[in-house]
Parts: sequence; structure tokens; C-alpha cells
Amino acid sequence: MDRAPSIAGSSGSDPDPGGDSELGYELDLKRAIELIKRSQARRVGLQAPEGLKRAMPKAASRIAEETGAEVLISADPCYGACDVDMRLCQEVELLFHLGHAGLGEEPERVVFLEARMNEDLGEVAEKAVAQLRSRHVGVASTVQHIHRLDSALQALAEHGIEGHVGPASGRIRYPGQVLGCCYITARTLLGDSPVDDPIEEFLFIGTGQFHPLGIALATGKRVIAADPVSGEVSEIDPDPMLRRRFRAISKASEVKEFAVLISKKPGQRRVELAERMMALGRAHGRDMYLVYIDNIEPELLLNLGVKAAVSTACPRVALDDAAKYRIPILTPPEFEVLLGERSWEEYQFDEIDEIDVNRCRSM
Repeated sequence: MDRAPSIAGSSGSDPDPGGDSELGYELDLKRAIELIKRSQARRVGLQAPEGLKRAMPKAASRIAEETGAEVLISADPCYGACDVDMRLCQEVELLFHLGHAGLGEEPERVVFLEARMNEDLGEVAEKAVAQLRSRHVGVASTVQHIHRLDSALQALAEHGIEGHVGPASGRIRYPGQVLGCCYITARTLLGDSPVDDPIEEFLFIGTGQFHPLGIALATGKRVIAADPVSGEVSEIDPDPMLRRRFRAISKASEVKEFAVLISKKPGQRRVELAERMMALGRAHGRDMYLVYIDNIEPELLLNLGVKAAVSTACPRVALDDAAKYRIPILTPPEFEVLLGERSWEEYQFDEIDEIDVNRCRSM
């Protein structure tokens, strides 16, 4: 199939007023339609995470009606910008990935249409002031809210609190943005030493608990989570998660054979890291073998007879989804703790950056 002109990327502007507000999100379908017409693409694809899948039929109908292009919808699971449907990408001239910001690692024909939410972040930031203890606070959010982060910073400033936002870097497209696998915008706000570090706590504005928990684990700092949808504000306690991870490491220490999981997903494939885990395990007398896998599911591992695994894929596989597995699944830093290569006090959150992925392109 001929390649469409190189017009792909992420939508960095606010969605047009006529964008699709299905399920409370704004999608810039007008931009998608313009790109299809400009490239004269005749077959395009749509991919979205679970929370946006119900918006795809309506989006497909509008695209087909206004462009005449055939639209193929991906029904497979989608876990983030790291999980581009590469098979569908080969079948279409343009693939529109809904909801996420691009990581800068995608094929030219992939276009990211970010999903934006329009809740007032200033209101929930003001509610969070009562729980903040510092006058210098790191502020972070996800791509759904990042376009309104200035209103949160202004609300904090009105209460004498200076909000600090880390710069965009690597896979992170926007200042202050965090991913479930990367918290570099938060970590770059930390000083060279605890004595020089003015940031003692973070304010995360967004939905869910995983991102603020990730900030807490990645920085070791106090984190307040403010949900602009529900209006709830709470302090994040990483101790229950750390206790669960300690139990997982203890359970895995009894196992001799380990599978090292390599993800097929383009933004999660860390081959060099997997090979390092293989070598490290063997050096400590463990029997190690590589497993190349797309969606990591309990029955797939059980069918292989796996007793324990080290996942080099998304860290959420081990941390967020641990309860659904019958076997312990460790992150690479946790495997190092198990082998005595690092102490428990040196526990580190497993993050994926652009270096991890770029090293693996030759596979």
C-alpha cells in the first residue's frame, strides 16, 4: 500500500467547538477529516482505549460521511500511546489513535487525536490548598487535563503557593504531563540533594490513583491527588502498594525458574533490559527464559507453566494488575532486590523512557 503523505503527529491545539464530546471528552475529528482529505487517503483506521471505544462508531460514521474513506475500527485492547495497533496500521493509509498524546516513536502514518476534558482545574486546586503543607509544590496532570493546568497554577498562586511544572522531555509531550510509565516531569523538579530540594510535595490533578501513586513511588515525596471530575482531594499513601510488592518479591524468592516477558507493543519493547535481566538471573543461579508476548494475561502464563515472571513491559502489569495473576510478576528493579543487587531501601519505580525503546529498534 502506498504511504500517505507525512502529516501524522499529535494534536497540540484545543479541539474545535464542533469536536465530538462523547463520554465527556473532546476529540478533534475536524482535524482528522482535514488530514484525510489532504492526503486523499481511501482507507483509515481508528484505535482507542477502553474508555473511548464507544465513541468510535460515531466517529467512524462522521469520517466516512465527510470524506468517503473506508474506516476500520480496532476492537483489540489498547493500553496507551505505547500500544499502537501495528497490524491495523499496515492495512490503512492513516491510523487515528484517539485519546493519547504521541510518544514520538510512531510510524509516520499514525495520527494522535488527544482527548481533552474541560473541567475547571482551578476549582479543585483551590480545594487542595487545605491539604498542602509547602509553599513550593510540584504540579502534574495527564494529557486529558494538561491544557487547563494554568488555571490550577493561578489558583495556587492566589493562596501564596508557587506551583512548579517540569519540562517536556523524551516521551513526554507537554510540560507537567505524566504517563503511567514515565514521571520525568516530576523527577526533574527534584534537586541534586535532599538539602537543596525545594519541592517536598506534589499536587496531581486528574482521575484515578495510579498516576499519583506513581509520582509518590518515583519521587519519594508526599502527593496530594485532586480529581477534577468528582471534586475529591486525598493524600496518596504508597505503603499498601509497597507492602504488596514486598510480598511479591518474597514469594518469588522461592522460585528457581523465571520467565522474562518482552512486550510486542512498540512503546513497551525493552529488549536490552530483558537480556540484562536474563544474564543477571543466570549469574545468580536462576533458570531464565524469554517470553515474547502481546497482551499479558493470566491464562497465557499458566499455559506456559510459568511460576514467576519479570515483566519488562508496562509497569502497570506488575503493579496495578497483580491481583489477577496467580504467580508473582516483578518489575526489573524488584528482581534486582530479590537477587540482592539492590536493597529494599533502594526500591525504585520502573519507568520507561525513550532510551529504553530506541535501543530495541533493531529487534
